[in-house]
Amino acid sequence: MIRATTLERILLVLADFIALSICFVLAFWVQFHSGWIVDKFDPTKSLGEYFHMGLVLNVGWLFLFTCAGLYRSWLLMSRTHQVLRVVRAVVIGIVLIIICLFGAEFVGKLFANAPLNSGYLYGSRFPWIFIYGGFALGLVGFFRMVLYACLRGFLRMGYGGNNVLVLGATEAGRKIAEDLARTPARGQRVVGFVDERYQVMEKDFAGVPVLGKYSDLPYLVKKHKISGIIIAHESSSPQEIMRVLVWICDLALHIYIVPELYSVVNGRFKGNLVYGFELQELFAFTMPPWQVRIKRFVDIAFGAFLGVISLPICLLAAIAVKLEDHGPVFYSQERIGLYGKPFMVYKFRTMRTDAEKFGAQWATKDDPRITKVGKFLRKTRIDELPQILCVLKGDMSMVGPRPERAVFIAKLREEIPFYISRLKMKPGLTGWAQVCHHYDTSTEDVKIKLQYDMYYYENMSLLLDFQILVRTVYVVLTGKGAQ
Repeated sequence: MIRATTLERILLVLADFIALSICFVLAFWVQFHSGWIVDKFDPTKSLGEYFHMGLVLNVGWLFLFTCAGLYRSWLLMSRTHQVLRVVRAVVIGIVLIIICLFGAEFVGKLFANAPLNSGYLYGSRFPWIFIYGGFALGLVGFFRMVLYACLRGFLRMGYGGNNVLVLGATEAGRKIAEDLARTPARGQRVVGFVDERYQVMEKDFAGVPVLGKYSDLPYLVKKHKISGIIIAHESSSPQEIMRVLVWICDLALHIYIVPELYSVVNGRFKGNLVYGFELQELFAFTMPPWQVRIKRFVDIAFGAFLGVISLPICLLAAIAVKLEDHGPVFYSQERIGLYGKPFMVYKFRTMRTDAEKFGAQWATKDDPRITKVGKFLRKTRIDELPQILCVLKGDMSMVGPRPERAVFIAKLREEIPFYISRLKMKPGLTGWAQVCHHYDTSTEDVKIKLQYDMYYYENMSLLLDFQILVRTVYVVLTGKGAQ
């Protein structure tokens, strides 16, 4: 079964392709058959002669729209914001078309020191390009608005929409449930309340069932296919809200809070105002979709390059580890990744084979369990190189928070507010916390590194990733932060 967001994107691509095809046909007619451009009037021209050009242009537009983030879910977002994005993408597209058509000729004339006549700058191709661009802007925008008018119509009739839970059978929760029920076009359907008083209160509130307590959230999210949680406790303290977030931060959910409560947690993390409704989204992912795609491409390209050039170093490291105590070369361990997904990481072994015979424990300064070769590998970060395989598989990224073990997560999620929010990011080979702070040796170190991780999450961008990679080179060369 196709998910609603996937269906929305398919319909968007289809609508854009049809709109762009129509605008190409119209531009062709204006140029060759309308007689409006006198020196281009030629009724013998056939559209079939230009079919391939139209197809190439359409594919180029769809690629540009993808990079511009026009294929995200726009159903609950501002129409004005979407139209402005379309305008920006079309303007960029027209500029690129002009560069492709005239760039090579222009550069050739400059190098040949040939004069640029007015026919070159104001020839008949320019009117066609701007007419084509005008049609593209108008038709793409129009088709999108018609598409979303139809989708909102289906929502009003009760088809589609996202399932949400309201945390708190309170007056604020009642107002939210009633407002969403009156406006189904928002695409949010309240399927139930969750409240700690579940055992002693009525099983129905504001015409909506009360489904359970906070501890039931993971089960309820899976059972009812929940996409969002709304925190609506009128008298919640920061501790109460943090206790709620402990249960849901590692789930693939949108987390909203009523404006009256945002002041309780304001300043701890960034929030986004939800369009058309008085809710504040917490832990909103702000990295543009086109940067997300490029980030993954960089992970694969840079990971493959780093893996190839580091092969001689890895070979020497493997020999050194083996010669020191004849134990295994690699050390494998299960770590927790994006949204709590477990995966295996591989490193060069830097500790004795019996390092954790008494159970999992933090590394300490001058840890006696670390071998001589291991100390060098940690100082230079060579021990991390086998994790490139995890980057290529997609379990990790080149840049992100350090992947942690399940046993430590279970402990730290109870001790450190919002620690579990790290699971909303794909772990990284290096990261802002790794280059700014040393290895974890205590809970206090984890608290400090969490602040760096949350800074990275709130400001995630390709530029910040580049900065972190550059600083990683400095850390490797200086040994800064090794333990």
